Amino acid sequence: MTLHTHRVRNLIRFLLLFLMFPSGGLCGGREEVLANGWTLDLLIERFNQREKVVIAYDLAHPPSKNWGGDGPYFGMLLNFIEKLDDRDALPFLEEKSFMTNAPSFIRGRAAEVYVKIADVEEGVLFLAKYCDDPTVKRGKWLLIQQYLDKLTPEVKNRLSSDALSRVHTVLLTIMQKTDVRDAANRINLYMLQAVPQYTNSVQRACLTRFATEGNEWVTNTFHPIKAHFDTIPPKQRIDLRKRFPDLPPLPDDAPARSPVKVAIAIVAGVVALAACAVAAWLAVRRRRVRETT
Repeated sequence: MTLHTHRVRNLIRFLLLFLMFPSGGLCGGREEVLANGWTLDLLIERFNQREKVVIAYDLAHPPSKNWGGDGPYFGMLLNFIEKLDDRDALPFLEEKSFMTNAPSFIRGRAAEVYVKIADVEEGVLFLAKYCDDPTVKRGKWLLIQQYLDKLTPEVKNRLSSDALSRVHTVLLTIMQKTDVRDAANRINLYMLQAVPQYTNSVQRACLTRFATEGNEWVTNTFHPIKAHFDTIPPKQRIDLRKRFPDLPPLPDDAPARSPVKVAIAIVAGVVALAACAVAAWLAVRRRRVRETT
């Protein structure tokens, strides 16, 4: 089958599916999806069945890596899963979000649906894993913003203080580690409103790493942060690890030494002192022997 024929067939199949649902099935909610015979199990089954076909197609037609142009079909299935809002879909969505041989737009859409369905704590842990994945090349800042949009005052009021502290710890950790400027800035803007001590914190000062040569957005976003901290001596900056003890070390922190290495250093020091004491005692003894002879 030629590539053109394959794409035409995919288009026809998608148009037929589109006609089966009002406005392609995208206007209604959970009830409409269920009313048209789609269950979560069926959606996952159809996704996995088609996935095997398109992966085989890509392997047979290098360098194709877009799953045979079936993106709209997979997007439709993920949209239906989102509308079902079923937490049982979370393992499936996590698997597809980190599927390295899937096109980036499918991985990104699966991640969006995961964050939409998951609760706040599940979502932030997923977000940390997603942002830390080097195979995710784009869309991290969009997913962060989607998650932050969930943290409304009403949602945060329902969280315990410990749960909210864990959420803020993970967000600050992402901000410290990410190399995506817009992702870091989204968290920065949220933290300015959520944690008053953050404004003059050493954690926020880490953003000065982005205050380099760049476009107008970089200049307007990060250079004012650098100017702000240029007026605050390092000793006067607040370390949020006193409030969030699970935060990671700062870039300028001295590397922590392992307990074993510390113990070895102590023993070596004691041995060295003992050797010095013995040497001094021997020297004194020799001197006394010479004086008596």
